[in-house]
Amino acid sequence: MTAPHLPAAPGSYVLVLAAPAPATVTVGRLGEMEVAPGWYLYTGSALGGGGLAGRLRHHLRPVARPHWHIDYLRQVAVLRAIWYVVDTVRWEHGLASLLGRMAAPVPCAGFGASDCSCATHAFYRETEPACD
Repeated sequence: MTAPHLPAAPGSYVLVLAAPAPATVTVGRLGEMEVAPGWYLYTGSALGGGGLAGRLRHHLRPVARPHWHIDYLRQVAVLRAIWYVVDTVRWEHGLASLLGRMAAPVPCAGFGASDCSCATHAFYRETEPACD
């Protein structure tokens, strides 16, 4: 995926990734996670300096050294789409709740949610999701 025009404004986003084959990844201190072939949705926020442009450019670059939980999954899954909203409100928790209604949580408790009370910010679907 190439870098489209991304706003430097603050906002929240959903990364849509496709895992082509089964894999096992070690997600930092969370431990091992089994990755099934299919679609993964991860939600996050970019409210600091650089806004969405800065954060999403990180996610568009190849993973040299994992920093966030999603970086470990990105080692075995391909980023296919980015959905985002420009807003100073932190939407990632509401998006996680919404995604939890349309997909299963990834089998790694706390994935992407180490700084909040959400169970996870990453979800799995067998079929490709659509943003309608």
